[in-house]
Amino acid sequence: MVFQIEQQPFDDLRDLIAKVPTGNAKYQKQALKRQMEIALPSGELGRLAELAVWLSTWQGQCPPTINKPQVIVFASSHGVAKRGVSAYGMAQTISKIEDLTSGKGGVNQIAGTVGCGLKIVELAPELPTPDITAGAALSEQDCAATFAFGMEAISEKPDLIGIGAVGAGATTSAAAVSLALYGGAASFWAQSGSAIQKPDLVVAKSKAIDAALIRHRGKLDDPLQVMRRLGGRDIAAVAGAIIAARYQKIPVVLDGFVAAASAAVLHSIEPSCIDHCIAGAVTFRDSHHALLDRIGKKPVLDLGMGLGDGSGAALAISILKAAAACHSGIGKGQF
Repeated sequence: MVFQIEQQPFDDLRDLIAKVPTGNAKYQKQALKRQMEIALPSGELGRLAELAVWLSTWQGQCPPTINKPQVIVFASSHGVAKRGVSAYGMAQTISKIEDLTSGKGGVNQIAGTVGCGLKIVELAPELPTPDITAGAALSEQDCAATFAFGMEAISEKPDLIGIGAVGAGATTSAAAVSLALYGGAASFWAQSGSAIQKPDLVVAKSKAIDAALIRHRGKLDDPLQVMRRLGGRDIAAVAGAIIAARYQKIPVVLDGFVAAASAAVLHSIEPSCIDHCIAGAVTFRDSHHALLDRIGKKPVLDLGMGLGDGSGAALAISILKAAAACHSGIGKGQF
């Protein structure tokens, strides 16, 4: 998918979001009928039935198939990290990327066991975005270009994707985005990422989030402005990938707080534009639970994982594979 940036880049993004295709009602109906054939009305398949119908609706086929799933991890860094908001800095970010590209990351192990492809998309992690307490993370042009770059990351024609994000300062920016969209206290949204391990980091993170909201006060009524001012390359790219997947009939599994914040930006513009997304897993942090609740996503798994690197999405894909297999393989009257 090629996305051209015109003179008013955010107008292009709004147009793309407004015109996302709807789910396929024909195959949704067929999938619902199929579920009634293989399970009694009391719902023995539980959420597996719901997930199978969701897959059919957004893949536009019945039965759904998962033959080429892929996890995409966006890697970047944020200038706000220099304010002591994270237990990890630039060196750890680069090390994490090296682990992912060499097959030594957590998501590598899980993706391999469930038959998922894995793609690492580097968003200039060696060049942190500006500190959001002092200025905007991105210009409108750069934000739109990064959104387009995220769209183009969906290039291998997978039939299901999981999305994660890694990078120093990422959850601080995601927390600032969440506060701008939904209000509340910075100290609540700061309960995410590595900072939660140390109270002093949570304090520093809360102060940075508050400072960022003060710095951009009066300019955050538009969710796209929230994304470009408080987010970063990762949040913009993930949002682009989500929209590209919608146009290509690819269901999306979100992993982690940062990916959820990207989805929240889109949801704030048009709630239905993330109907093709589900949450793969939820961390133990209250802020992540709250953010998923705001965007109406019930996680497939709740294992207390907090990597955010696509690991939770990969695990959830194994459940989705089981849902698709049951949908197509169980005979009538098996229950």
